[in-house]
Amino acid sequence: MDKARVQRTDRPVLAEEIGPDPEPFERPLICPICSSVVEPVRGYKSVPSLFRLAKGISHESGCLLNPTEVIESIAHGSHGLAHVTDEGLLRLELPADISALPPWPTVPIDATDTGVVRTRDTTTVRPYLPPAITSAAKIARFLQLHGMDPKVVERFRVKPHGQSPIAWGRFCYSPRTYADLYRRCARHEAIGYPIAVQGTVHSIAEDTNGQLYARLALNVPAGDARFHVLLRSAHDSLIKPLISGTHVLAVGDWNVFDTPHIPQLRLFADEHWQIAYWETDTNNGLPTEPTCPAPVTARQLADAQARSRARRPRPASHVTPPPSAPATPPPQAPRPAETVRSEPKRADKPAVTQPQPEPAVPAAPTEPPPAPPRPPHPPPPAVPPAGPSPRRQGWRRWFGSRQ
Repeated sequence: MDKARVQRTDRPVLAEEIGPDPEPFERPLICPICSSVVEPVRGYKSVPSLFRLAKGISHESGCLLNPTEVIESIAHGSHGLAHVTDEGLLRLELPADISALPPWPTVPIDATDTGVVRTRDTTTVRPYLPPAITSAAKIARFLQLHGMDPKVVERFRVKPHGQSPIAWGRFCYSPRTYADLYRRCARHEAIGYPIAVQGTVHSIAEDTNGQLYARLALNVPAGDARFHVLLRSAHDSLIKPLISGTHVLAVGDWNVFDTPHIPQLRLFADEHWQIAYWETDTNNGLPTEPTCPAPVTARQLADAQARSRARRPRPASHVTPPPSAPATPPPQAPRPAETVRSEPKRADKPAVTQPQPEPAVPAAPTEPPPAPPRPPHPPPPAVPPAGPSPRRQGWRRWFGSRQ
């Protein structure tokens, strides 16, 4: 447990107070919920400081920290997905479709409470969380109350669909094991089942596109590197219910996104059931029932797809380059001008040449137009510009030259 109470004064004591000598609290200490005596345990290695029941003591009946009762309650409300073994362990089976909802009838408890429904073996609230997610959230909430005590964590197992059972810590990662999941994702390990991440929202931020996202942890060390843990979505409605201090269980395909600054261990949630969250009641300090955001509507889905298309860059092959000046042909020059342009090439021929027929211009003269006065000696042939291109330029490119 991460909390306790002083028996005489009922003063709350946090696990962070364990360690100084002399102790800053008065013994005996009791459970934060019931009156069972607990003892402080100083942290070592990967085990944090916490409170455990005194030797030979059990939690009172009805206490939310009673492992036996909580395990039986979770198994009873799991719609057949959680089973208690002979050793007193709880094994949660993940179905092929983790988002599947059972065909329960929506029968309200009374006329004033239409948000809670009850069936033969399940009680849940709207919007509905799938039984597998509900059971996982209840387990995560229970372990959070126990301060992730390794001895309590060992009492839970998960069986992915079609696979052998695994330890709870290989399915659900808490702040102390974020680095383990980061390393698994960074080396692109094949994980054949959804991964759950449990944490508390550090802050809510907005990216450059105006999309909200939740920060679960910042600058988490992983060897020589550091990374952030982010919960993102294309739908703001899945992030808006979360505030700083909200406890979250996010389930899905987690991955590492490399950035120029700090890598991100992140999940992009597409469905409401991927985010289960609960608060801490300010009156009694106990966690509320897990719930989830409202389902994504068809309109929201269409809007998100439109925004994605607008932000997606067009392929280079589809981009039409701006037209250059040579690409647009100039207006067709009149035929007489063509005769004048070609005259220097025939300077070595007799002064009087046989005119060629020009059917395209009916009014063309039978004789070439009179030439301007010439010098006594014929002009030298025109010198073409340096480095002419073998390809015809200007209007000759489009119409050719007359011969």
